[in-house]
Amino acid sequence: RACPGTLIGISTGAWIEKDDRRTIAAIAGWHELPDYASVNLSEAAAPEVMEALRNRGVGIEAGLASIGDALRLANLDHGRRVLRVLIEISEQTLEEAFAVADGIETLLQREGIHRSILLHGENATVWPFVERAAARKFSTRVGLEDGKELPDGTVADGNAALVKAAVRIYRRA
Repeated sequence: RACPGTLIGISTGAWIEKDDRRTIAAIAGWHELPDYASVNLSEAAAPEVMEALRNRGVGIEAGLASIGDALRLANLDHGRRVLRVLIEISEQTLEEAFAVADGIETLLQREGIHRSILLHGENATVWPFVERAAARKFSTRVGLEDGKELPDGTVADGNAALVKAAVRIYRRA
């Protein structure tokens, strides 16, 4: 009620249930449905998880960590039916991380997958990716699970400080 229109999403990461069948069973048993769920295309059961979500009417955020993940999304033909694409890069050198993100974007364009993008960095790439996301009018995500430092290198005292820093970057863009 406090934020009407805000979509609520969750993860379906294999690390949660640690068993593909249990993940599918959990989705089938949900009593309250999220608006969307993130699915990591690098995980073996991604196609089955996506189908289970579709059968429940849950939107899909396609999590892409590599060009191979983007190709898999395109080959599954789910690229035209996902709610959003999450580009979530784990490479820690900026040159490598930007190269992977650029490669994913290029492949999505080539394959005609035109969905909103959430660009997400981790540790060393958090703030460069927030800057890039703001410049390209993408969504982003920040939080202590992604990196604990503020843009100036000081340690944040909580998630609110990280969000505040990201908002400042977006307002400047």
